[in-house]
Amino acid sequence: MGDYQPRMAAHSAVELVVSVVDISQGEKVLRVYHESHAAVDFVCMAHGTARTEMLDLLGIGETAKVIAACLIDRMGAKALLTRLGRDLQMRYPGRGIAFSVPIRGIGLRWHKLLTQAAIQEEGHCVNKMEKADGLEVVAVVMDRGYTNLAMDAARKAGAHGGTVIAARGIAEEQVKSFFGIEIQAEREIVFLVVKSEERQAIMAALMKAVGMNTRSHGLVLSLPVSDAIGLAD
Repeated sequence: MGDYQPRMAAHSAVELVVSVVDISQGEKVLRVYHESHAAVDFVCMAHGTARTEMLDLLGIGETAKVIAACLIDRMGAKALLTRLGRDLQMRYPGRGIAFSVPIRGIGLRWHKLLTQAAIQEEGHCVNKMEKADGLEVVAVVMDRGYTNLAMDAARKAGAHGGTVIAARGIAEEQVKSFFGIEIQAEREIVFLVVKSEERQAIMAALMKAVGMNTRSHGLVLSLPVSDAIGLAD
């Protein structure tokens, strides 16, 4: 029997749909995912970065969040975002956000699994999906404890609120040997959905405030957004 040779899909039709909602809405999001036949989903805890005065303005009493992500085919992603907007009323302030990111590469078997079942087209939906042209996700992975510094820099460059995920690095020794710096195992990931024309300024501000040459040793990167709901104009 010959060695197994994994293959990649040449052109992926799969997208990653990410929802950020209050903890109380997490089960509803997962139910929508499952009813939309999303074959793979991931859940983690996070917290928002909105300031107290913004929380008071929006009438939000908590910043604890659930991030629910799933892999689904491209047409299914559009239908899923439309349903999230309708069922969770994400077009209203404080109801959460959801967006999709294109997957450029994926194993062929996973690609077949995720695209084999076509999602039935839903009927007319009263919630019009927001156009996501010109939107990107900016993320920074950094040592724990520098979220406020990162968000202050991002806001000054034009960003609004972000979401924070606690994480743990697994390659500290490799990074230390390559860059000659000490990096904490405890890390934080902050991500923001921003306008494309503001991306460069926001990333530059983040790199200056919490980049690799600072005490937080941050990695700043960006990803394209296919579609989105729940974002302020």
